[in-house]
Amino acid sequence: MMPRLLFFLLSLLPLTMMAQEDSEEVVRRAGHIFSLIQHDQADSLYDMMADDMRQVVTREHLRGVMLQVEQMFGSFRELSQWEVTRHDSLTVCSTICSFESGSLNLIVAFDDSWLLHGLRLMPVSENTSDEPLPDGVVELVDTVYAADGLALPCVVTLSGLSAEPPIVVMVHGSGPLDRDETVMTNKPFRDLAHLLALRGISSLRYDKRTFVSSDPVASVEEETVNDALAAVALARTYNNNVYVLGHSLGAMMAPDIAASTVLQGIVMMAAPARDMEQVVGDQLDFLAASGATEEQKRQALSDLHRQAPHYFVPQHQVHKALRLSIPMLLLQGERDYQVTMTDFRIWQKKLGKKKQVTLISYPSLNHLFISGEGPATPQEYLKKGIVSEQVADDIAKFISPKNR
Repeated sequence: MMPRLLFFLLSLLPLTMMAQEDSEEVVRRAGHIFSLIQHDQADSLYDMMADDMRQVVTREHLRGVMLQVEQMFGSFRELSQWEVTRHDSLTVCSTICSFESGSLNLIVAFDDSWLLHGLRLMPVSENTSDEPLPDGVVELVDTVYAADGLALPCVVTLSGLSAEPPIVVMVHGSGPLDRDETVMTNKPFRDLAHLLALRGISSLRYDKRTFVSSDPVASVEEETVNDALAAVALARTYNNNVYVLGHSLGAMMAPDIAASTVLQGIVMMAAPARDMEQVVGDQLDFLAASGATEEQKRQALSDLHRQAPHYFVPQHQVHKALRLSIPMLLLQGERDYQVTMTDFRIWQKKLGKKKQVTLISYPSLNHLFISGEGPATPQEYLKKGIVSEQVADDIAKFISPKNR
C-alpha cells in the first residue's frame, strides 16, 4: 500500500480553473478553515461541511490532522498568499503551507452559501513534465478506456533501442495515484518507464481510477484489476508482447490480472503475501513504535476499514500465483516497512521452487525501491530519489528473449 499523508481522504475536485477572483471575504473564510485545522477544532470544521462531504468524512477523521502533519513535516512556518478561482458553482482557494521539512498544498472549496464541498491537504509535488526525456526515448499521450467508459489518461513510453520492444503495463498501489505513482516528491513509475526504455523495453502507465474520479469503488477488482485489463488491451495495440508490472496493491492483484488475460509474465514489486488486515496492522505497529499512540493506531485501522472496506477482503493471492504457469519476478526492498520481508519470505517458501519464478530482495531499498540508510520512515518519502538502476537491470533481464 502507498503511504497516506492523512488518515482521511476528502472530496476530490476536478479543478478546472476559471477567471480569477479577488475577494477579501473568501480569503478570510479560507484562512478560518486553516485555523480550525491548525487548532484541532474538528467539530467546528465538520459543522461547516456540505452533506456530500459528510457522507465520506466523520468528525473523527478530522481530529489530530495538524499533529499528524507536524509529525511528518515538522513545525508549521507560514502560509503563502491565497489564490482564488471559480469552478462551476464553487469558489476554490489554494495556498502552500510551509513546514520545517516540507510544504503542503491546501485546497478548500465553498459554495455560495459558504458550505465546504472540498478540502485537500497534500504534498507539493515537483513538476517534472517539462524535464527532457533520455536520448532514444519517445513518449506518446493516449487514453485507456475502462469497461464503464471512464477515460484514464496514459503515457506510452517507447524504446527506440529495438525494433519490436516488449511493453510493460504498470499497475499502481492503493489510493488515488497518478500515472507516475507520485508519492511526495518521488515518481517511481516515471523512473521505471525511462530506465526500462533505456534497456529496450516500452511501457504504459495510466492515471488510476481513484485519481481521475471521486466516485467510490466497491471492490479491488473495480479499483485495480478491471482497469489494468483495459490497459493491457491498449498495450497490445503497440506490441503483442505484454507484461504487467504491479507495485504493492497492484502486485498483490497481478496474479488476478494474469489469470484473466494473456501475458508473457508479471513483475510483482513489494507484493503483500498476507491479508491486508495483517499487512496494515504491521504498518501501524511500526508507526506506533515511532511515536503514534495505541489509540491513534486503532483509530487509523478503523478509519481505513470505513473508507476502503474492500481492501480487507482476502484475495488469496499466493494460491492464485501458484496456479499460474507464466514467468514471475518478485522484487522486495528489505528496508520496506509497508510491505515487509515477512511477506517476501512467504513468497519464497510458496513459490521459490517453481522454475519460472525469480525472487530478489535489495538490502538498501525502501517501498518505492529507492535507496536509503537505516530504518525506513514516512519522512523518507519527502526526499527526492530515483528508483534503483539495479531494479531496472533485473526487470530487463527477466523480460528477455528466453522468457518470450
